[in-house]
Amino acid sequence: MKNITRFDELQVTESPLSFYKFYSLSKRALFTASILWLLMSGCIPASYYASISVSQGQKQESEGKYDSAILSYNYAIKKDPNNAMAYHDRALAYSKMNKTNEAMADIDKAIELERKNWNFYYTRATLFEKQQMYNQAITDYTSYITKADKKAATTNATAKGTAVSQPATPYYLGYWGRGKCYMYTKKINEAIEDFSQSIKYNPADINLYSWRADCYFQEKNYPAAMKDYEVFVEKNPKNYKQQFSLGICYVSEGAKDKATSLYLKFAEYDPSIKTFFPDDYKLEFYNTELRHQRTRQFLDEANVNYEEAQTAPSRILVDIKLTVAFEKLRQAWGYALNITAEDKSLLDTIISKMYEIYPKLPVKPNVPEYVRKFAVQANSSVEEKNYDAAIEKYQLALGITPYYPFARFNLAMLYSTVRQYKKAIDQMNIYMKLSPDATDTRAAQDKVYEWESKVKD
Repeated sequence: MKNITRFDELQVTESPLSFYKFYSLSKRALFTASILWLLMSGCIPASYYASISVSQGQKQESEGKYDSAILSYNYAIKKDPNNAMAYHDRALAYSKMNKTNEAMADIDKAIELERKNWNFYYTRATLFEKQQMYNQAITDYTSYITKADKKAATTNATAKGTAVSQPATPYYLGYWGRGKCYMYTKKINEAIEDFSQSIKYNPADINLYSWRADCYFQEKNYPAAMKDYEVFVEKNPKNYKQQFSLGICYVSEGAKDKATSLYLKFAEYDPSIKTFFPDDYKLEFYNTELRHQRTRQFLDEANVNYEEAQTAPSRILVDIKLTVAFEKLRQAWGYALNITAEDKSLLDTIISKMYEIYPKLPVKPNVPEYVRKFAVQANSSVEEKNYDAAIEKYQLALGITPYYPFARFNLAMLYSTVRQYKKAIDQMNIYMKLSPDATDTRAAQDKVYEWESKVKD
């Protein structure tokens, strides 16, 4: 049995402000009398009710209550069929619900009603981008960039990165959006130009440097990429992908000391790195071609041994083949990258095989000492009710040993404590897959049923 403490549920309470507390008694009385008079005289226009409903819908949408928001927007449109903002905001709500056709119909209607509201073109561009309709998105982003009021939409950020103001739709986002679409369609030079423009209008948004760096990196312009990655990494020291790309830039430019310094930071975060890339081979950590080659090699060897285990003539030989197959999977996992879509597919294949083979192993592999250290530290954070820190430690442990049932179980319980029930369900299902014969499997399944009802609520 695991040493699990029943975590206290977090309590969150809100005390909504009363509108009337901003008024003196006499002003409240006058305000109330005025509203009553308007109601009795029938002088309140339908557009007033529509605007109130739109505001209500926006609030509901911000709280993730999309169904309720849709109802509010529906009422607004019923009261005022020409309320372009109601169609616009309903389009956003539909998009968040992945109702693409409804979202596009609404944003088209909003633009039909207000053809010179350039913010609507920006919104439609984001909807096109979400559907990977990049050419259409580029057209709408261009309309926004060329027509929107730069002075009204600019953040007025200084070169030092201090934002003076932040309007609803900052102008720089048009360039950023179009730059992404150019990048996705392999128009790298155009993307670089747009990301540069977005940085010009808002140098305070550090993420923009990362996008431009990725473009420079694709063009093998490592000196330019290196500068942008350094700006981004300074503010995002735990971002794996960008730091790894920065390390490649360092190696390519002969800055081995800087590459080694980054390697040591990675190894501090993930001690298994030194197992697969010891000191004499530390710069191979950045050799993506070599890592891809070894990942596929070990995965292929794991598959061969697993297939041979299916037809082995004796139980002893079956167990040997299963053990070898799992060890090859551990090696494949250690060399694997998580940068491209192809990398993600390889990782999914490796972990799927781990889940399949682990329950069949005659002797379960011990987790490394540094993984146990993360688990102990996580339990200490739980005792201090520092749940975020505990979750991070278990995530570190599972990043190295994704087959660790103890960590899966405890992470599931932690997610339930912070009310992230979907994640809790995922972790507990993996736990049961890894330990189908555990004595607490029944209780674990009951927990999943309990959390499923809370997800629906």
